[in-house]
Amino acid sequence: MKVIVTEQVDVGVTDTEILIGMSTVLSGPSDYLGISFKNGAMAYFNRINKLGGVNGRNIKLIAYDDGYEPGRCIENTYKLIDENKVFCLFGNVGTPTTMAIKPVIIEKQIPLVAPFTGAEPLRHPLVKEIFHYRASYYDEVEKFIKGVVDELGMTKISCFYQDDPFGYTVLEGLNNSLTKRGLKIHSRGTYQRNTSDIQAGLNKILPTDPDAIVMVGTYGSCAKFIIEGKKQDFNPIYMNVSFVGAHKLLDILNDAGQGDGEIITQVVPPEYSMLPGVVEARNDLKVYAPDVELNHVSLEGYLAAKVLVEGLTRSSKNLTRSNFITQMESIKNLDIGIDHQVSFSATDHQGSDKVYPAIINNEEYNYFENWKVISTYFK
Repeated sequence: MKVIVTEQVDVGVTDTEILIGMSTVLSGPSDYLGISFKNGAMAYFNRINKLGGVNGRNIKLIAYDDGYEPGRCIENTYKLIDENKVFCLFGNVGTPTTMAIKPVIIEKQIPLVAPFTGAEPLRHPLVKEIFHYRASYYDEVEKFIKGVVDELGMTKISCFYQDDPFGYTVLEGLNNSLTKRGLKIHSRGTYQRNTSDIQAGLNKILPTDPDAIVMVGTYGSCAKFIIEGKKQDFNPIYMNVSFVGAHKLLDILNDAGQGDGEIITQVVPPEYSMLPGVVEARNDLKVYAPDVELNHVSLEGYLAAKVLVEGLTRSSKNLTRSNFITQMESIKNLDIGIDHQVSFSATDHQGSDKVYPAIINNEEYNYFENWKVISTYFK
């Protein structure tokens, strides 16, 4: 490929193309998350390419499946950087996988934009190459604790979590939120990533009779925990962080006749809203991916792609990794067509801290603000 010599460009940039790399989960029990995020992002990239690309360059996404396994993600990342020679990385799904490649990102000094994780260790201390579109898991847990503890007066808060860095970072956030209120985690149980072996974790938590449970996992395992718990008349408030995959969770619970009362915190607006950015995403998916539904994961992929393209566009004729990082840090109050704006700085690489609580109600999930509305669902 002929590389432009009249401009300052970096590896992965030619006169017609910008190569973007992604290692994500495209197979296995959590594949819905990676596939949905990728589909949403591709809808926006296709829109941009149809309009002439970024300063005349089309975006080409190279995506490899890591099965939500850290070792495979490391292999994929080195391949993307050393063999495919991508300009930057985008949209990796998961805390354990993204944490595993953090040293690679620092070593190679390659930007990673919008990993699908709210993990605090990827935010603090700040890594100059990593930019987050979404709110953190600390933000999500704090929103939940404000609701059930501060507003509803509950005190017995337990945690069921994936026994890996994903679970640990949410567990730490929960502990922080409870500690500042003079509370401790009531009880805890775990399960192993990429399994649905939840019985031991349920057996540890159920006898302690918690008021609410913060759940840290993917849709299959969390749904099984809720279903098995309800079979035993175990009815605390079940709360899942956004990574769970709300639509798949809802489908599994509805099929079991147990789809009422669960809470999911989200980091994007409702996909059924009429906000301009959501309408645009819905319409672009119909055009560029007609068989794909707009859900909260594909919407996050779409909105995150907007943020990436903004950084690429601002880099203009100096499309180097170093300048791209500088231009990303220059983004202030970026309007992407939703109900909040995105900003970065040299000391803050989290673009949004917005969290939306939602509740499963009548076989669908609905966003809410008043925590009193959930009072009919718990014991």
